[in-house]
Amino acid sequence: MPDAAISAETIVDAAAAMIELDGVDRFTMRGLADRLGVAVTSIYWHVGGRDKLFDSLVDRLLDEMAHLPMAGDTAVDRIASLAHAQRRLLIERQHLLAIAHSRDATPRLFLPAQRALATQLAELGVTGADAALVLRAVEVHVISSAVMRFAAVRGEKHDEEDPTLWTDDWPDQDLVGALQSPTDYDAVFTYGLEALLARLR
Repeated sequence: MPDAAISAETIVDAAAAMIELDGVDRFTMRGLADRLGVAVTSIYWHVGGRDKLFDSLVDRLLDEMAHLPMAGDTAVDRIASLAHAQRRLLIERQHLLAIAHSRDATPRLFLPAQRALATQLAELGVTGADAALVLRAVEVHVISSAVMRFAAVRGEKHDEEDPTLWTDDWPDQDLVGALQSPTDYDAVFTYGLEALLARLR
């Protein structure tokens, strides 16, 4: 019999939270049951086994990617808004992305954003091979920035710049000093995105 104290949605919510916190490799159905305070059999009753649960997580992620917010008065502003929203979601859902990738769902995951970008580019008169190039440039910028951002957060602590590689006689010591501070990945992303979109404005 199902446990009336939980629902499939509650289980999927808890599983997503656990995976984003600890990663896919450390996730277990027993750990999920302990977190929810129910028997493992109750989880199986509501959502099925691990594979079915992961399918539900991927479906939820697909839905989120299909409904990214997009705002702005111009097509270029809407493209920028969509790129920022997609990057935020990729960073927040990095471990779920790995599950989606393992289930060959990556093309379906990115298709809605690509279509939205293509629609905005068409509004600007950018179509065909030109639109494909811009679309791919924006997507590569979004994805690579997200990867660098969560790699920096979850990776081992290390100095981003080695001061011994710069000499004391380098003419721009303000640059040298600035490079010793941690990278502001959000600012770098925005700068790069604006540079990409400058020709469209």
